[in-house]
Amino acid sequence: MNFPPGQSGPVAQDNAHVDQQIGVNFGETTFHNNGTYYVNQEDPPERKFAVALNHLRGGTARAAESIFADLLRNGHASTQTAYYYALSVFSERSLNEMGDEMYSRYRDANRTAARFPDDEWRAALAVVADLLSCVWRQESGEALDQTALTKAIDNFNALSVGRQIEITRHLDMMLGGAIQDHLDVVEAQRVAEARVGGGRARRAWKFFEPVPAKPRLLGVQPVNVPTATWARIWLGVAAFVIAVIVALSSIGSGNTALGLVALVVFGAGVYGALRFGLDREFRARKLAWLDAEHGYTLQRQAMVSPGHWVSTDFVRQIHEQVDARFSEARPHVEGQWQAATEGVREYLKWRFVILYGNAQLKAPMVNWLIRWHAKRVADGWLTGTRFGYRAGLLPSSQTIVLFRVGVAAAVAGFVGMASSQAGYVGAAVFAAVGAFLVWRPVVQVYAARQLHTEQEAAGRRLFAEEQQGYDAWLAVLADRPSDAEMAVWLDLDKSHLKTSALRRASLANRDVVAHVVLTEGDPSALRAREVGGPMRYSKYVVLVFLLTRSGVREIEVDLDFLNANTHDERRTSFRYDALASARVSEVGVRYADNKRYIVRSDDTAGHLDKHTLRKRAFRLRLLDGDDISVVVETYRRQIDVTEQEDEARLNSLALEASGIVGALHVLEAVAAEGRDWIAREQERRRRRSEDWRRAGGPRLLGDGLRDPFGEDGPEAGPEVPEPR
Repeated sequence: MNFPPGQSGPVAQDNAHVDQQIGVNFGETTFHNNGTYYVNQEDPPERKFAVALNHLRGGTARAAESIFADLLRNGHASTQTAYYYALSVFSERSLNEMGDEMYSRYRDANRTAARFPDDEWRAALAVVADLLSCVWRQESGEALDQTALTKAIDNFNALSVGRQIEITRHLDMMLGGAIQDHLDVVEAQRVAEARVGGGRARRAWKFFEPVPAKPRLLGVQPVNVPTATWARIWLGVAAFVIAVIVALSSIGSGNTALGLVALVVFGAGVYGALRFGLDREFRARKLAWLDAEHGYTLQRQAMVSPGHWVSTDFVRQIHEQVDARFSEARPHVEGQWQAATEGVREYLKWRFVILYGNAQLKAPMVNWLIRWHAKRVADGWLTGTRFGYRAGLLPSSQTIVLFRVGVAAAVAGFVGMASSQAGYVGAAVFAAVGAFLVWRPVVQVYAARQLHTEQEAAGRRLFAEEQQGYDAWLAVLADRPSDAEMAVWLDLDKSHLKTSALRRASLANRDVVAHVVLTEGDPSALRAREVGGPMRYSKYVVLVFLLTRSGVREIEVDLDFLNANTHDERRTSFRYDALASARVSEVGVRYADNKRYIVRSDDTAGHLDKHTLRKRAFRLRLLDGDDISVVVETYRRQIDVTEQEDEARLNSLALEASGIVGALHVLEAVAAEGRDWIAREQERRRRRSEDWRRAGGPRLLGDGLRDPFGEDGPEAGPEVPEPR
């Protein structure tokens, strides 16, 4: 690894320590460790409630359900906890998953809320009961009570927007038919607006930015003068002293005037040569140093580890990031930007590897600083001032003339002493030896020290400017969206795409028996997640399945999550008897041209080679051999999993967040029953509706839901079952 002139090695100073890393990028994934999903057994109830709510809002309802149930079992009840517990029970579950356990959990939530005075949470829970009563009346085959439905919709509309969003989001797979059509009258427009609200286009990209690494001061190694150099200088000084002593001892013994004048001329010449020689040497060294920093001279850096526990992968990432950020920073004017910045790019590659390679940081954390330097270079390139320092450092003609005059005077003085009386010949010899020994090392030592002082001052100035840039970048990232916001935006996207799919297929909600929405991260997407939470992507592939009485309509679209734009819609339709199987299995995945290719086991003789990534996939296989698949993230230790996380739990969260867990219940039944699925599903729902009502499920009374548990009323304390 080459170092710029005047910089023999790095010395990281000032903010060289590594603070707690809130955001770290491991390979392709940015991690945020904000404690969003962490809960310990000894944590207070308030902390556990906050984590459970984060899970619910983040799209991992099963984890939320477990924590809410634990709070209720241990006596930490409130109307708010009961309301969110009920939502977690229904979230991401379809009607065909309804069973006795879900009934029991929901009843316990209602009984808990009934122990407290009326508030907004009890009102919201009553609306949930209103809507579910309408759902079960509809599913039992009864004619939908328009008065009850109107009352339920009115109560729904009376809630705050936040409660409305929560209810429609988490009951999405439960509500359907005419009920959903009534809600969609106003809900579709609200969803279309909300999915681009909250400054999404301005903020969503920030979730994928790692917390920036702090600037680090690149110190300069102190000037170390070898003992031999100091010995040479002092020998030269001693020779000068001897020359003076010899000259003075010769006074009075002949023509001494000429000898003394020659000695003075020699001394003045040596001083002039030193003075202006030092100026020339300093300017040359400073010019070489600045030429290296500004890329005027090219010093190519190998993409290999410089040692000192710096990984070659880190070096490679830094090199790639420098080239990428400079490509982005190219001003939109004519000129050879790539060629003009090649030297400075190589210098910055060296600089960032030296500064951060051993700092226990990940390369993407330095991206902001690389971008800052690239913009700085672009500004100088636009104004033509990048190399403006050179004119002021080239030696002036006056300096050159005075240096030569000094050398000439020293030579003339030596000749004058040598041609004088015999005593001055010895003085001339010692003076010449002294000048030979002293001139070069003195010039080099003092020029190096002067340059060192300049480099330290310049380093502190640059560090201060970088610190200002760091503070400005932190201000930009200050409104980074939370994981919950990312999850809400994605759910709104799914709701919007489902509505769009219905419209494009000329269908209404009442025409759909069930629907499923699945998401998969695009291979070219940026990835980021909260530690303990599901992965978020900057691009998704979204699949919407609409199960109607005649068959399945599948619509697949690409979603640019950063701005909510969709494109490249693909449609597939098939009959129920064309579906062979639906299952989740481990598959091999290869990526090429930003596309993923599933490698079937029969394509690899029953095994997957080491070059094929192992992932889990939901695969819907048709009788004609075609597959519809959704690949989910498989977390791998040392790459995607931090030390405090459980790999198996994360893999379960990935399946849940993708929608596969809920979809599997529906599509497995469809694959098993074929064309008979519709009739059997309707019969199952009718039986569940009757069981629900016989078990004391919510009933609409005259003025709305007031007695969801029959005449017995709420029990003293619910026995909340452990969620599976």
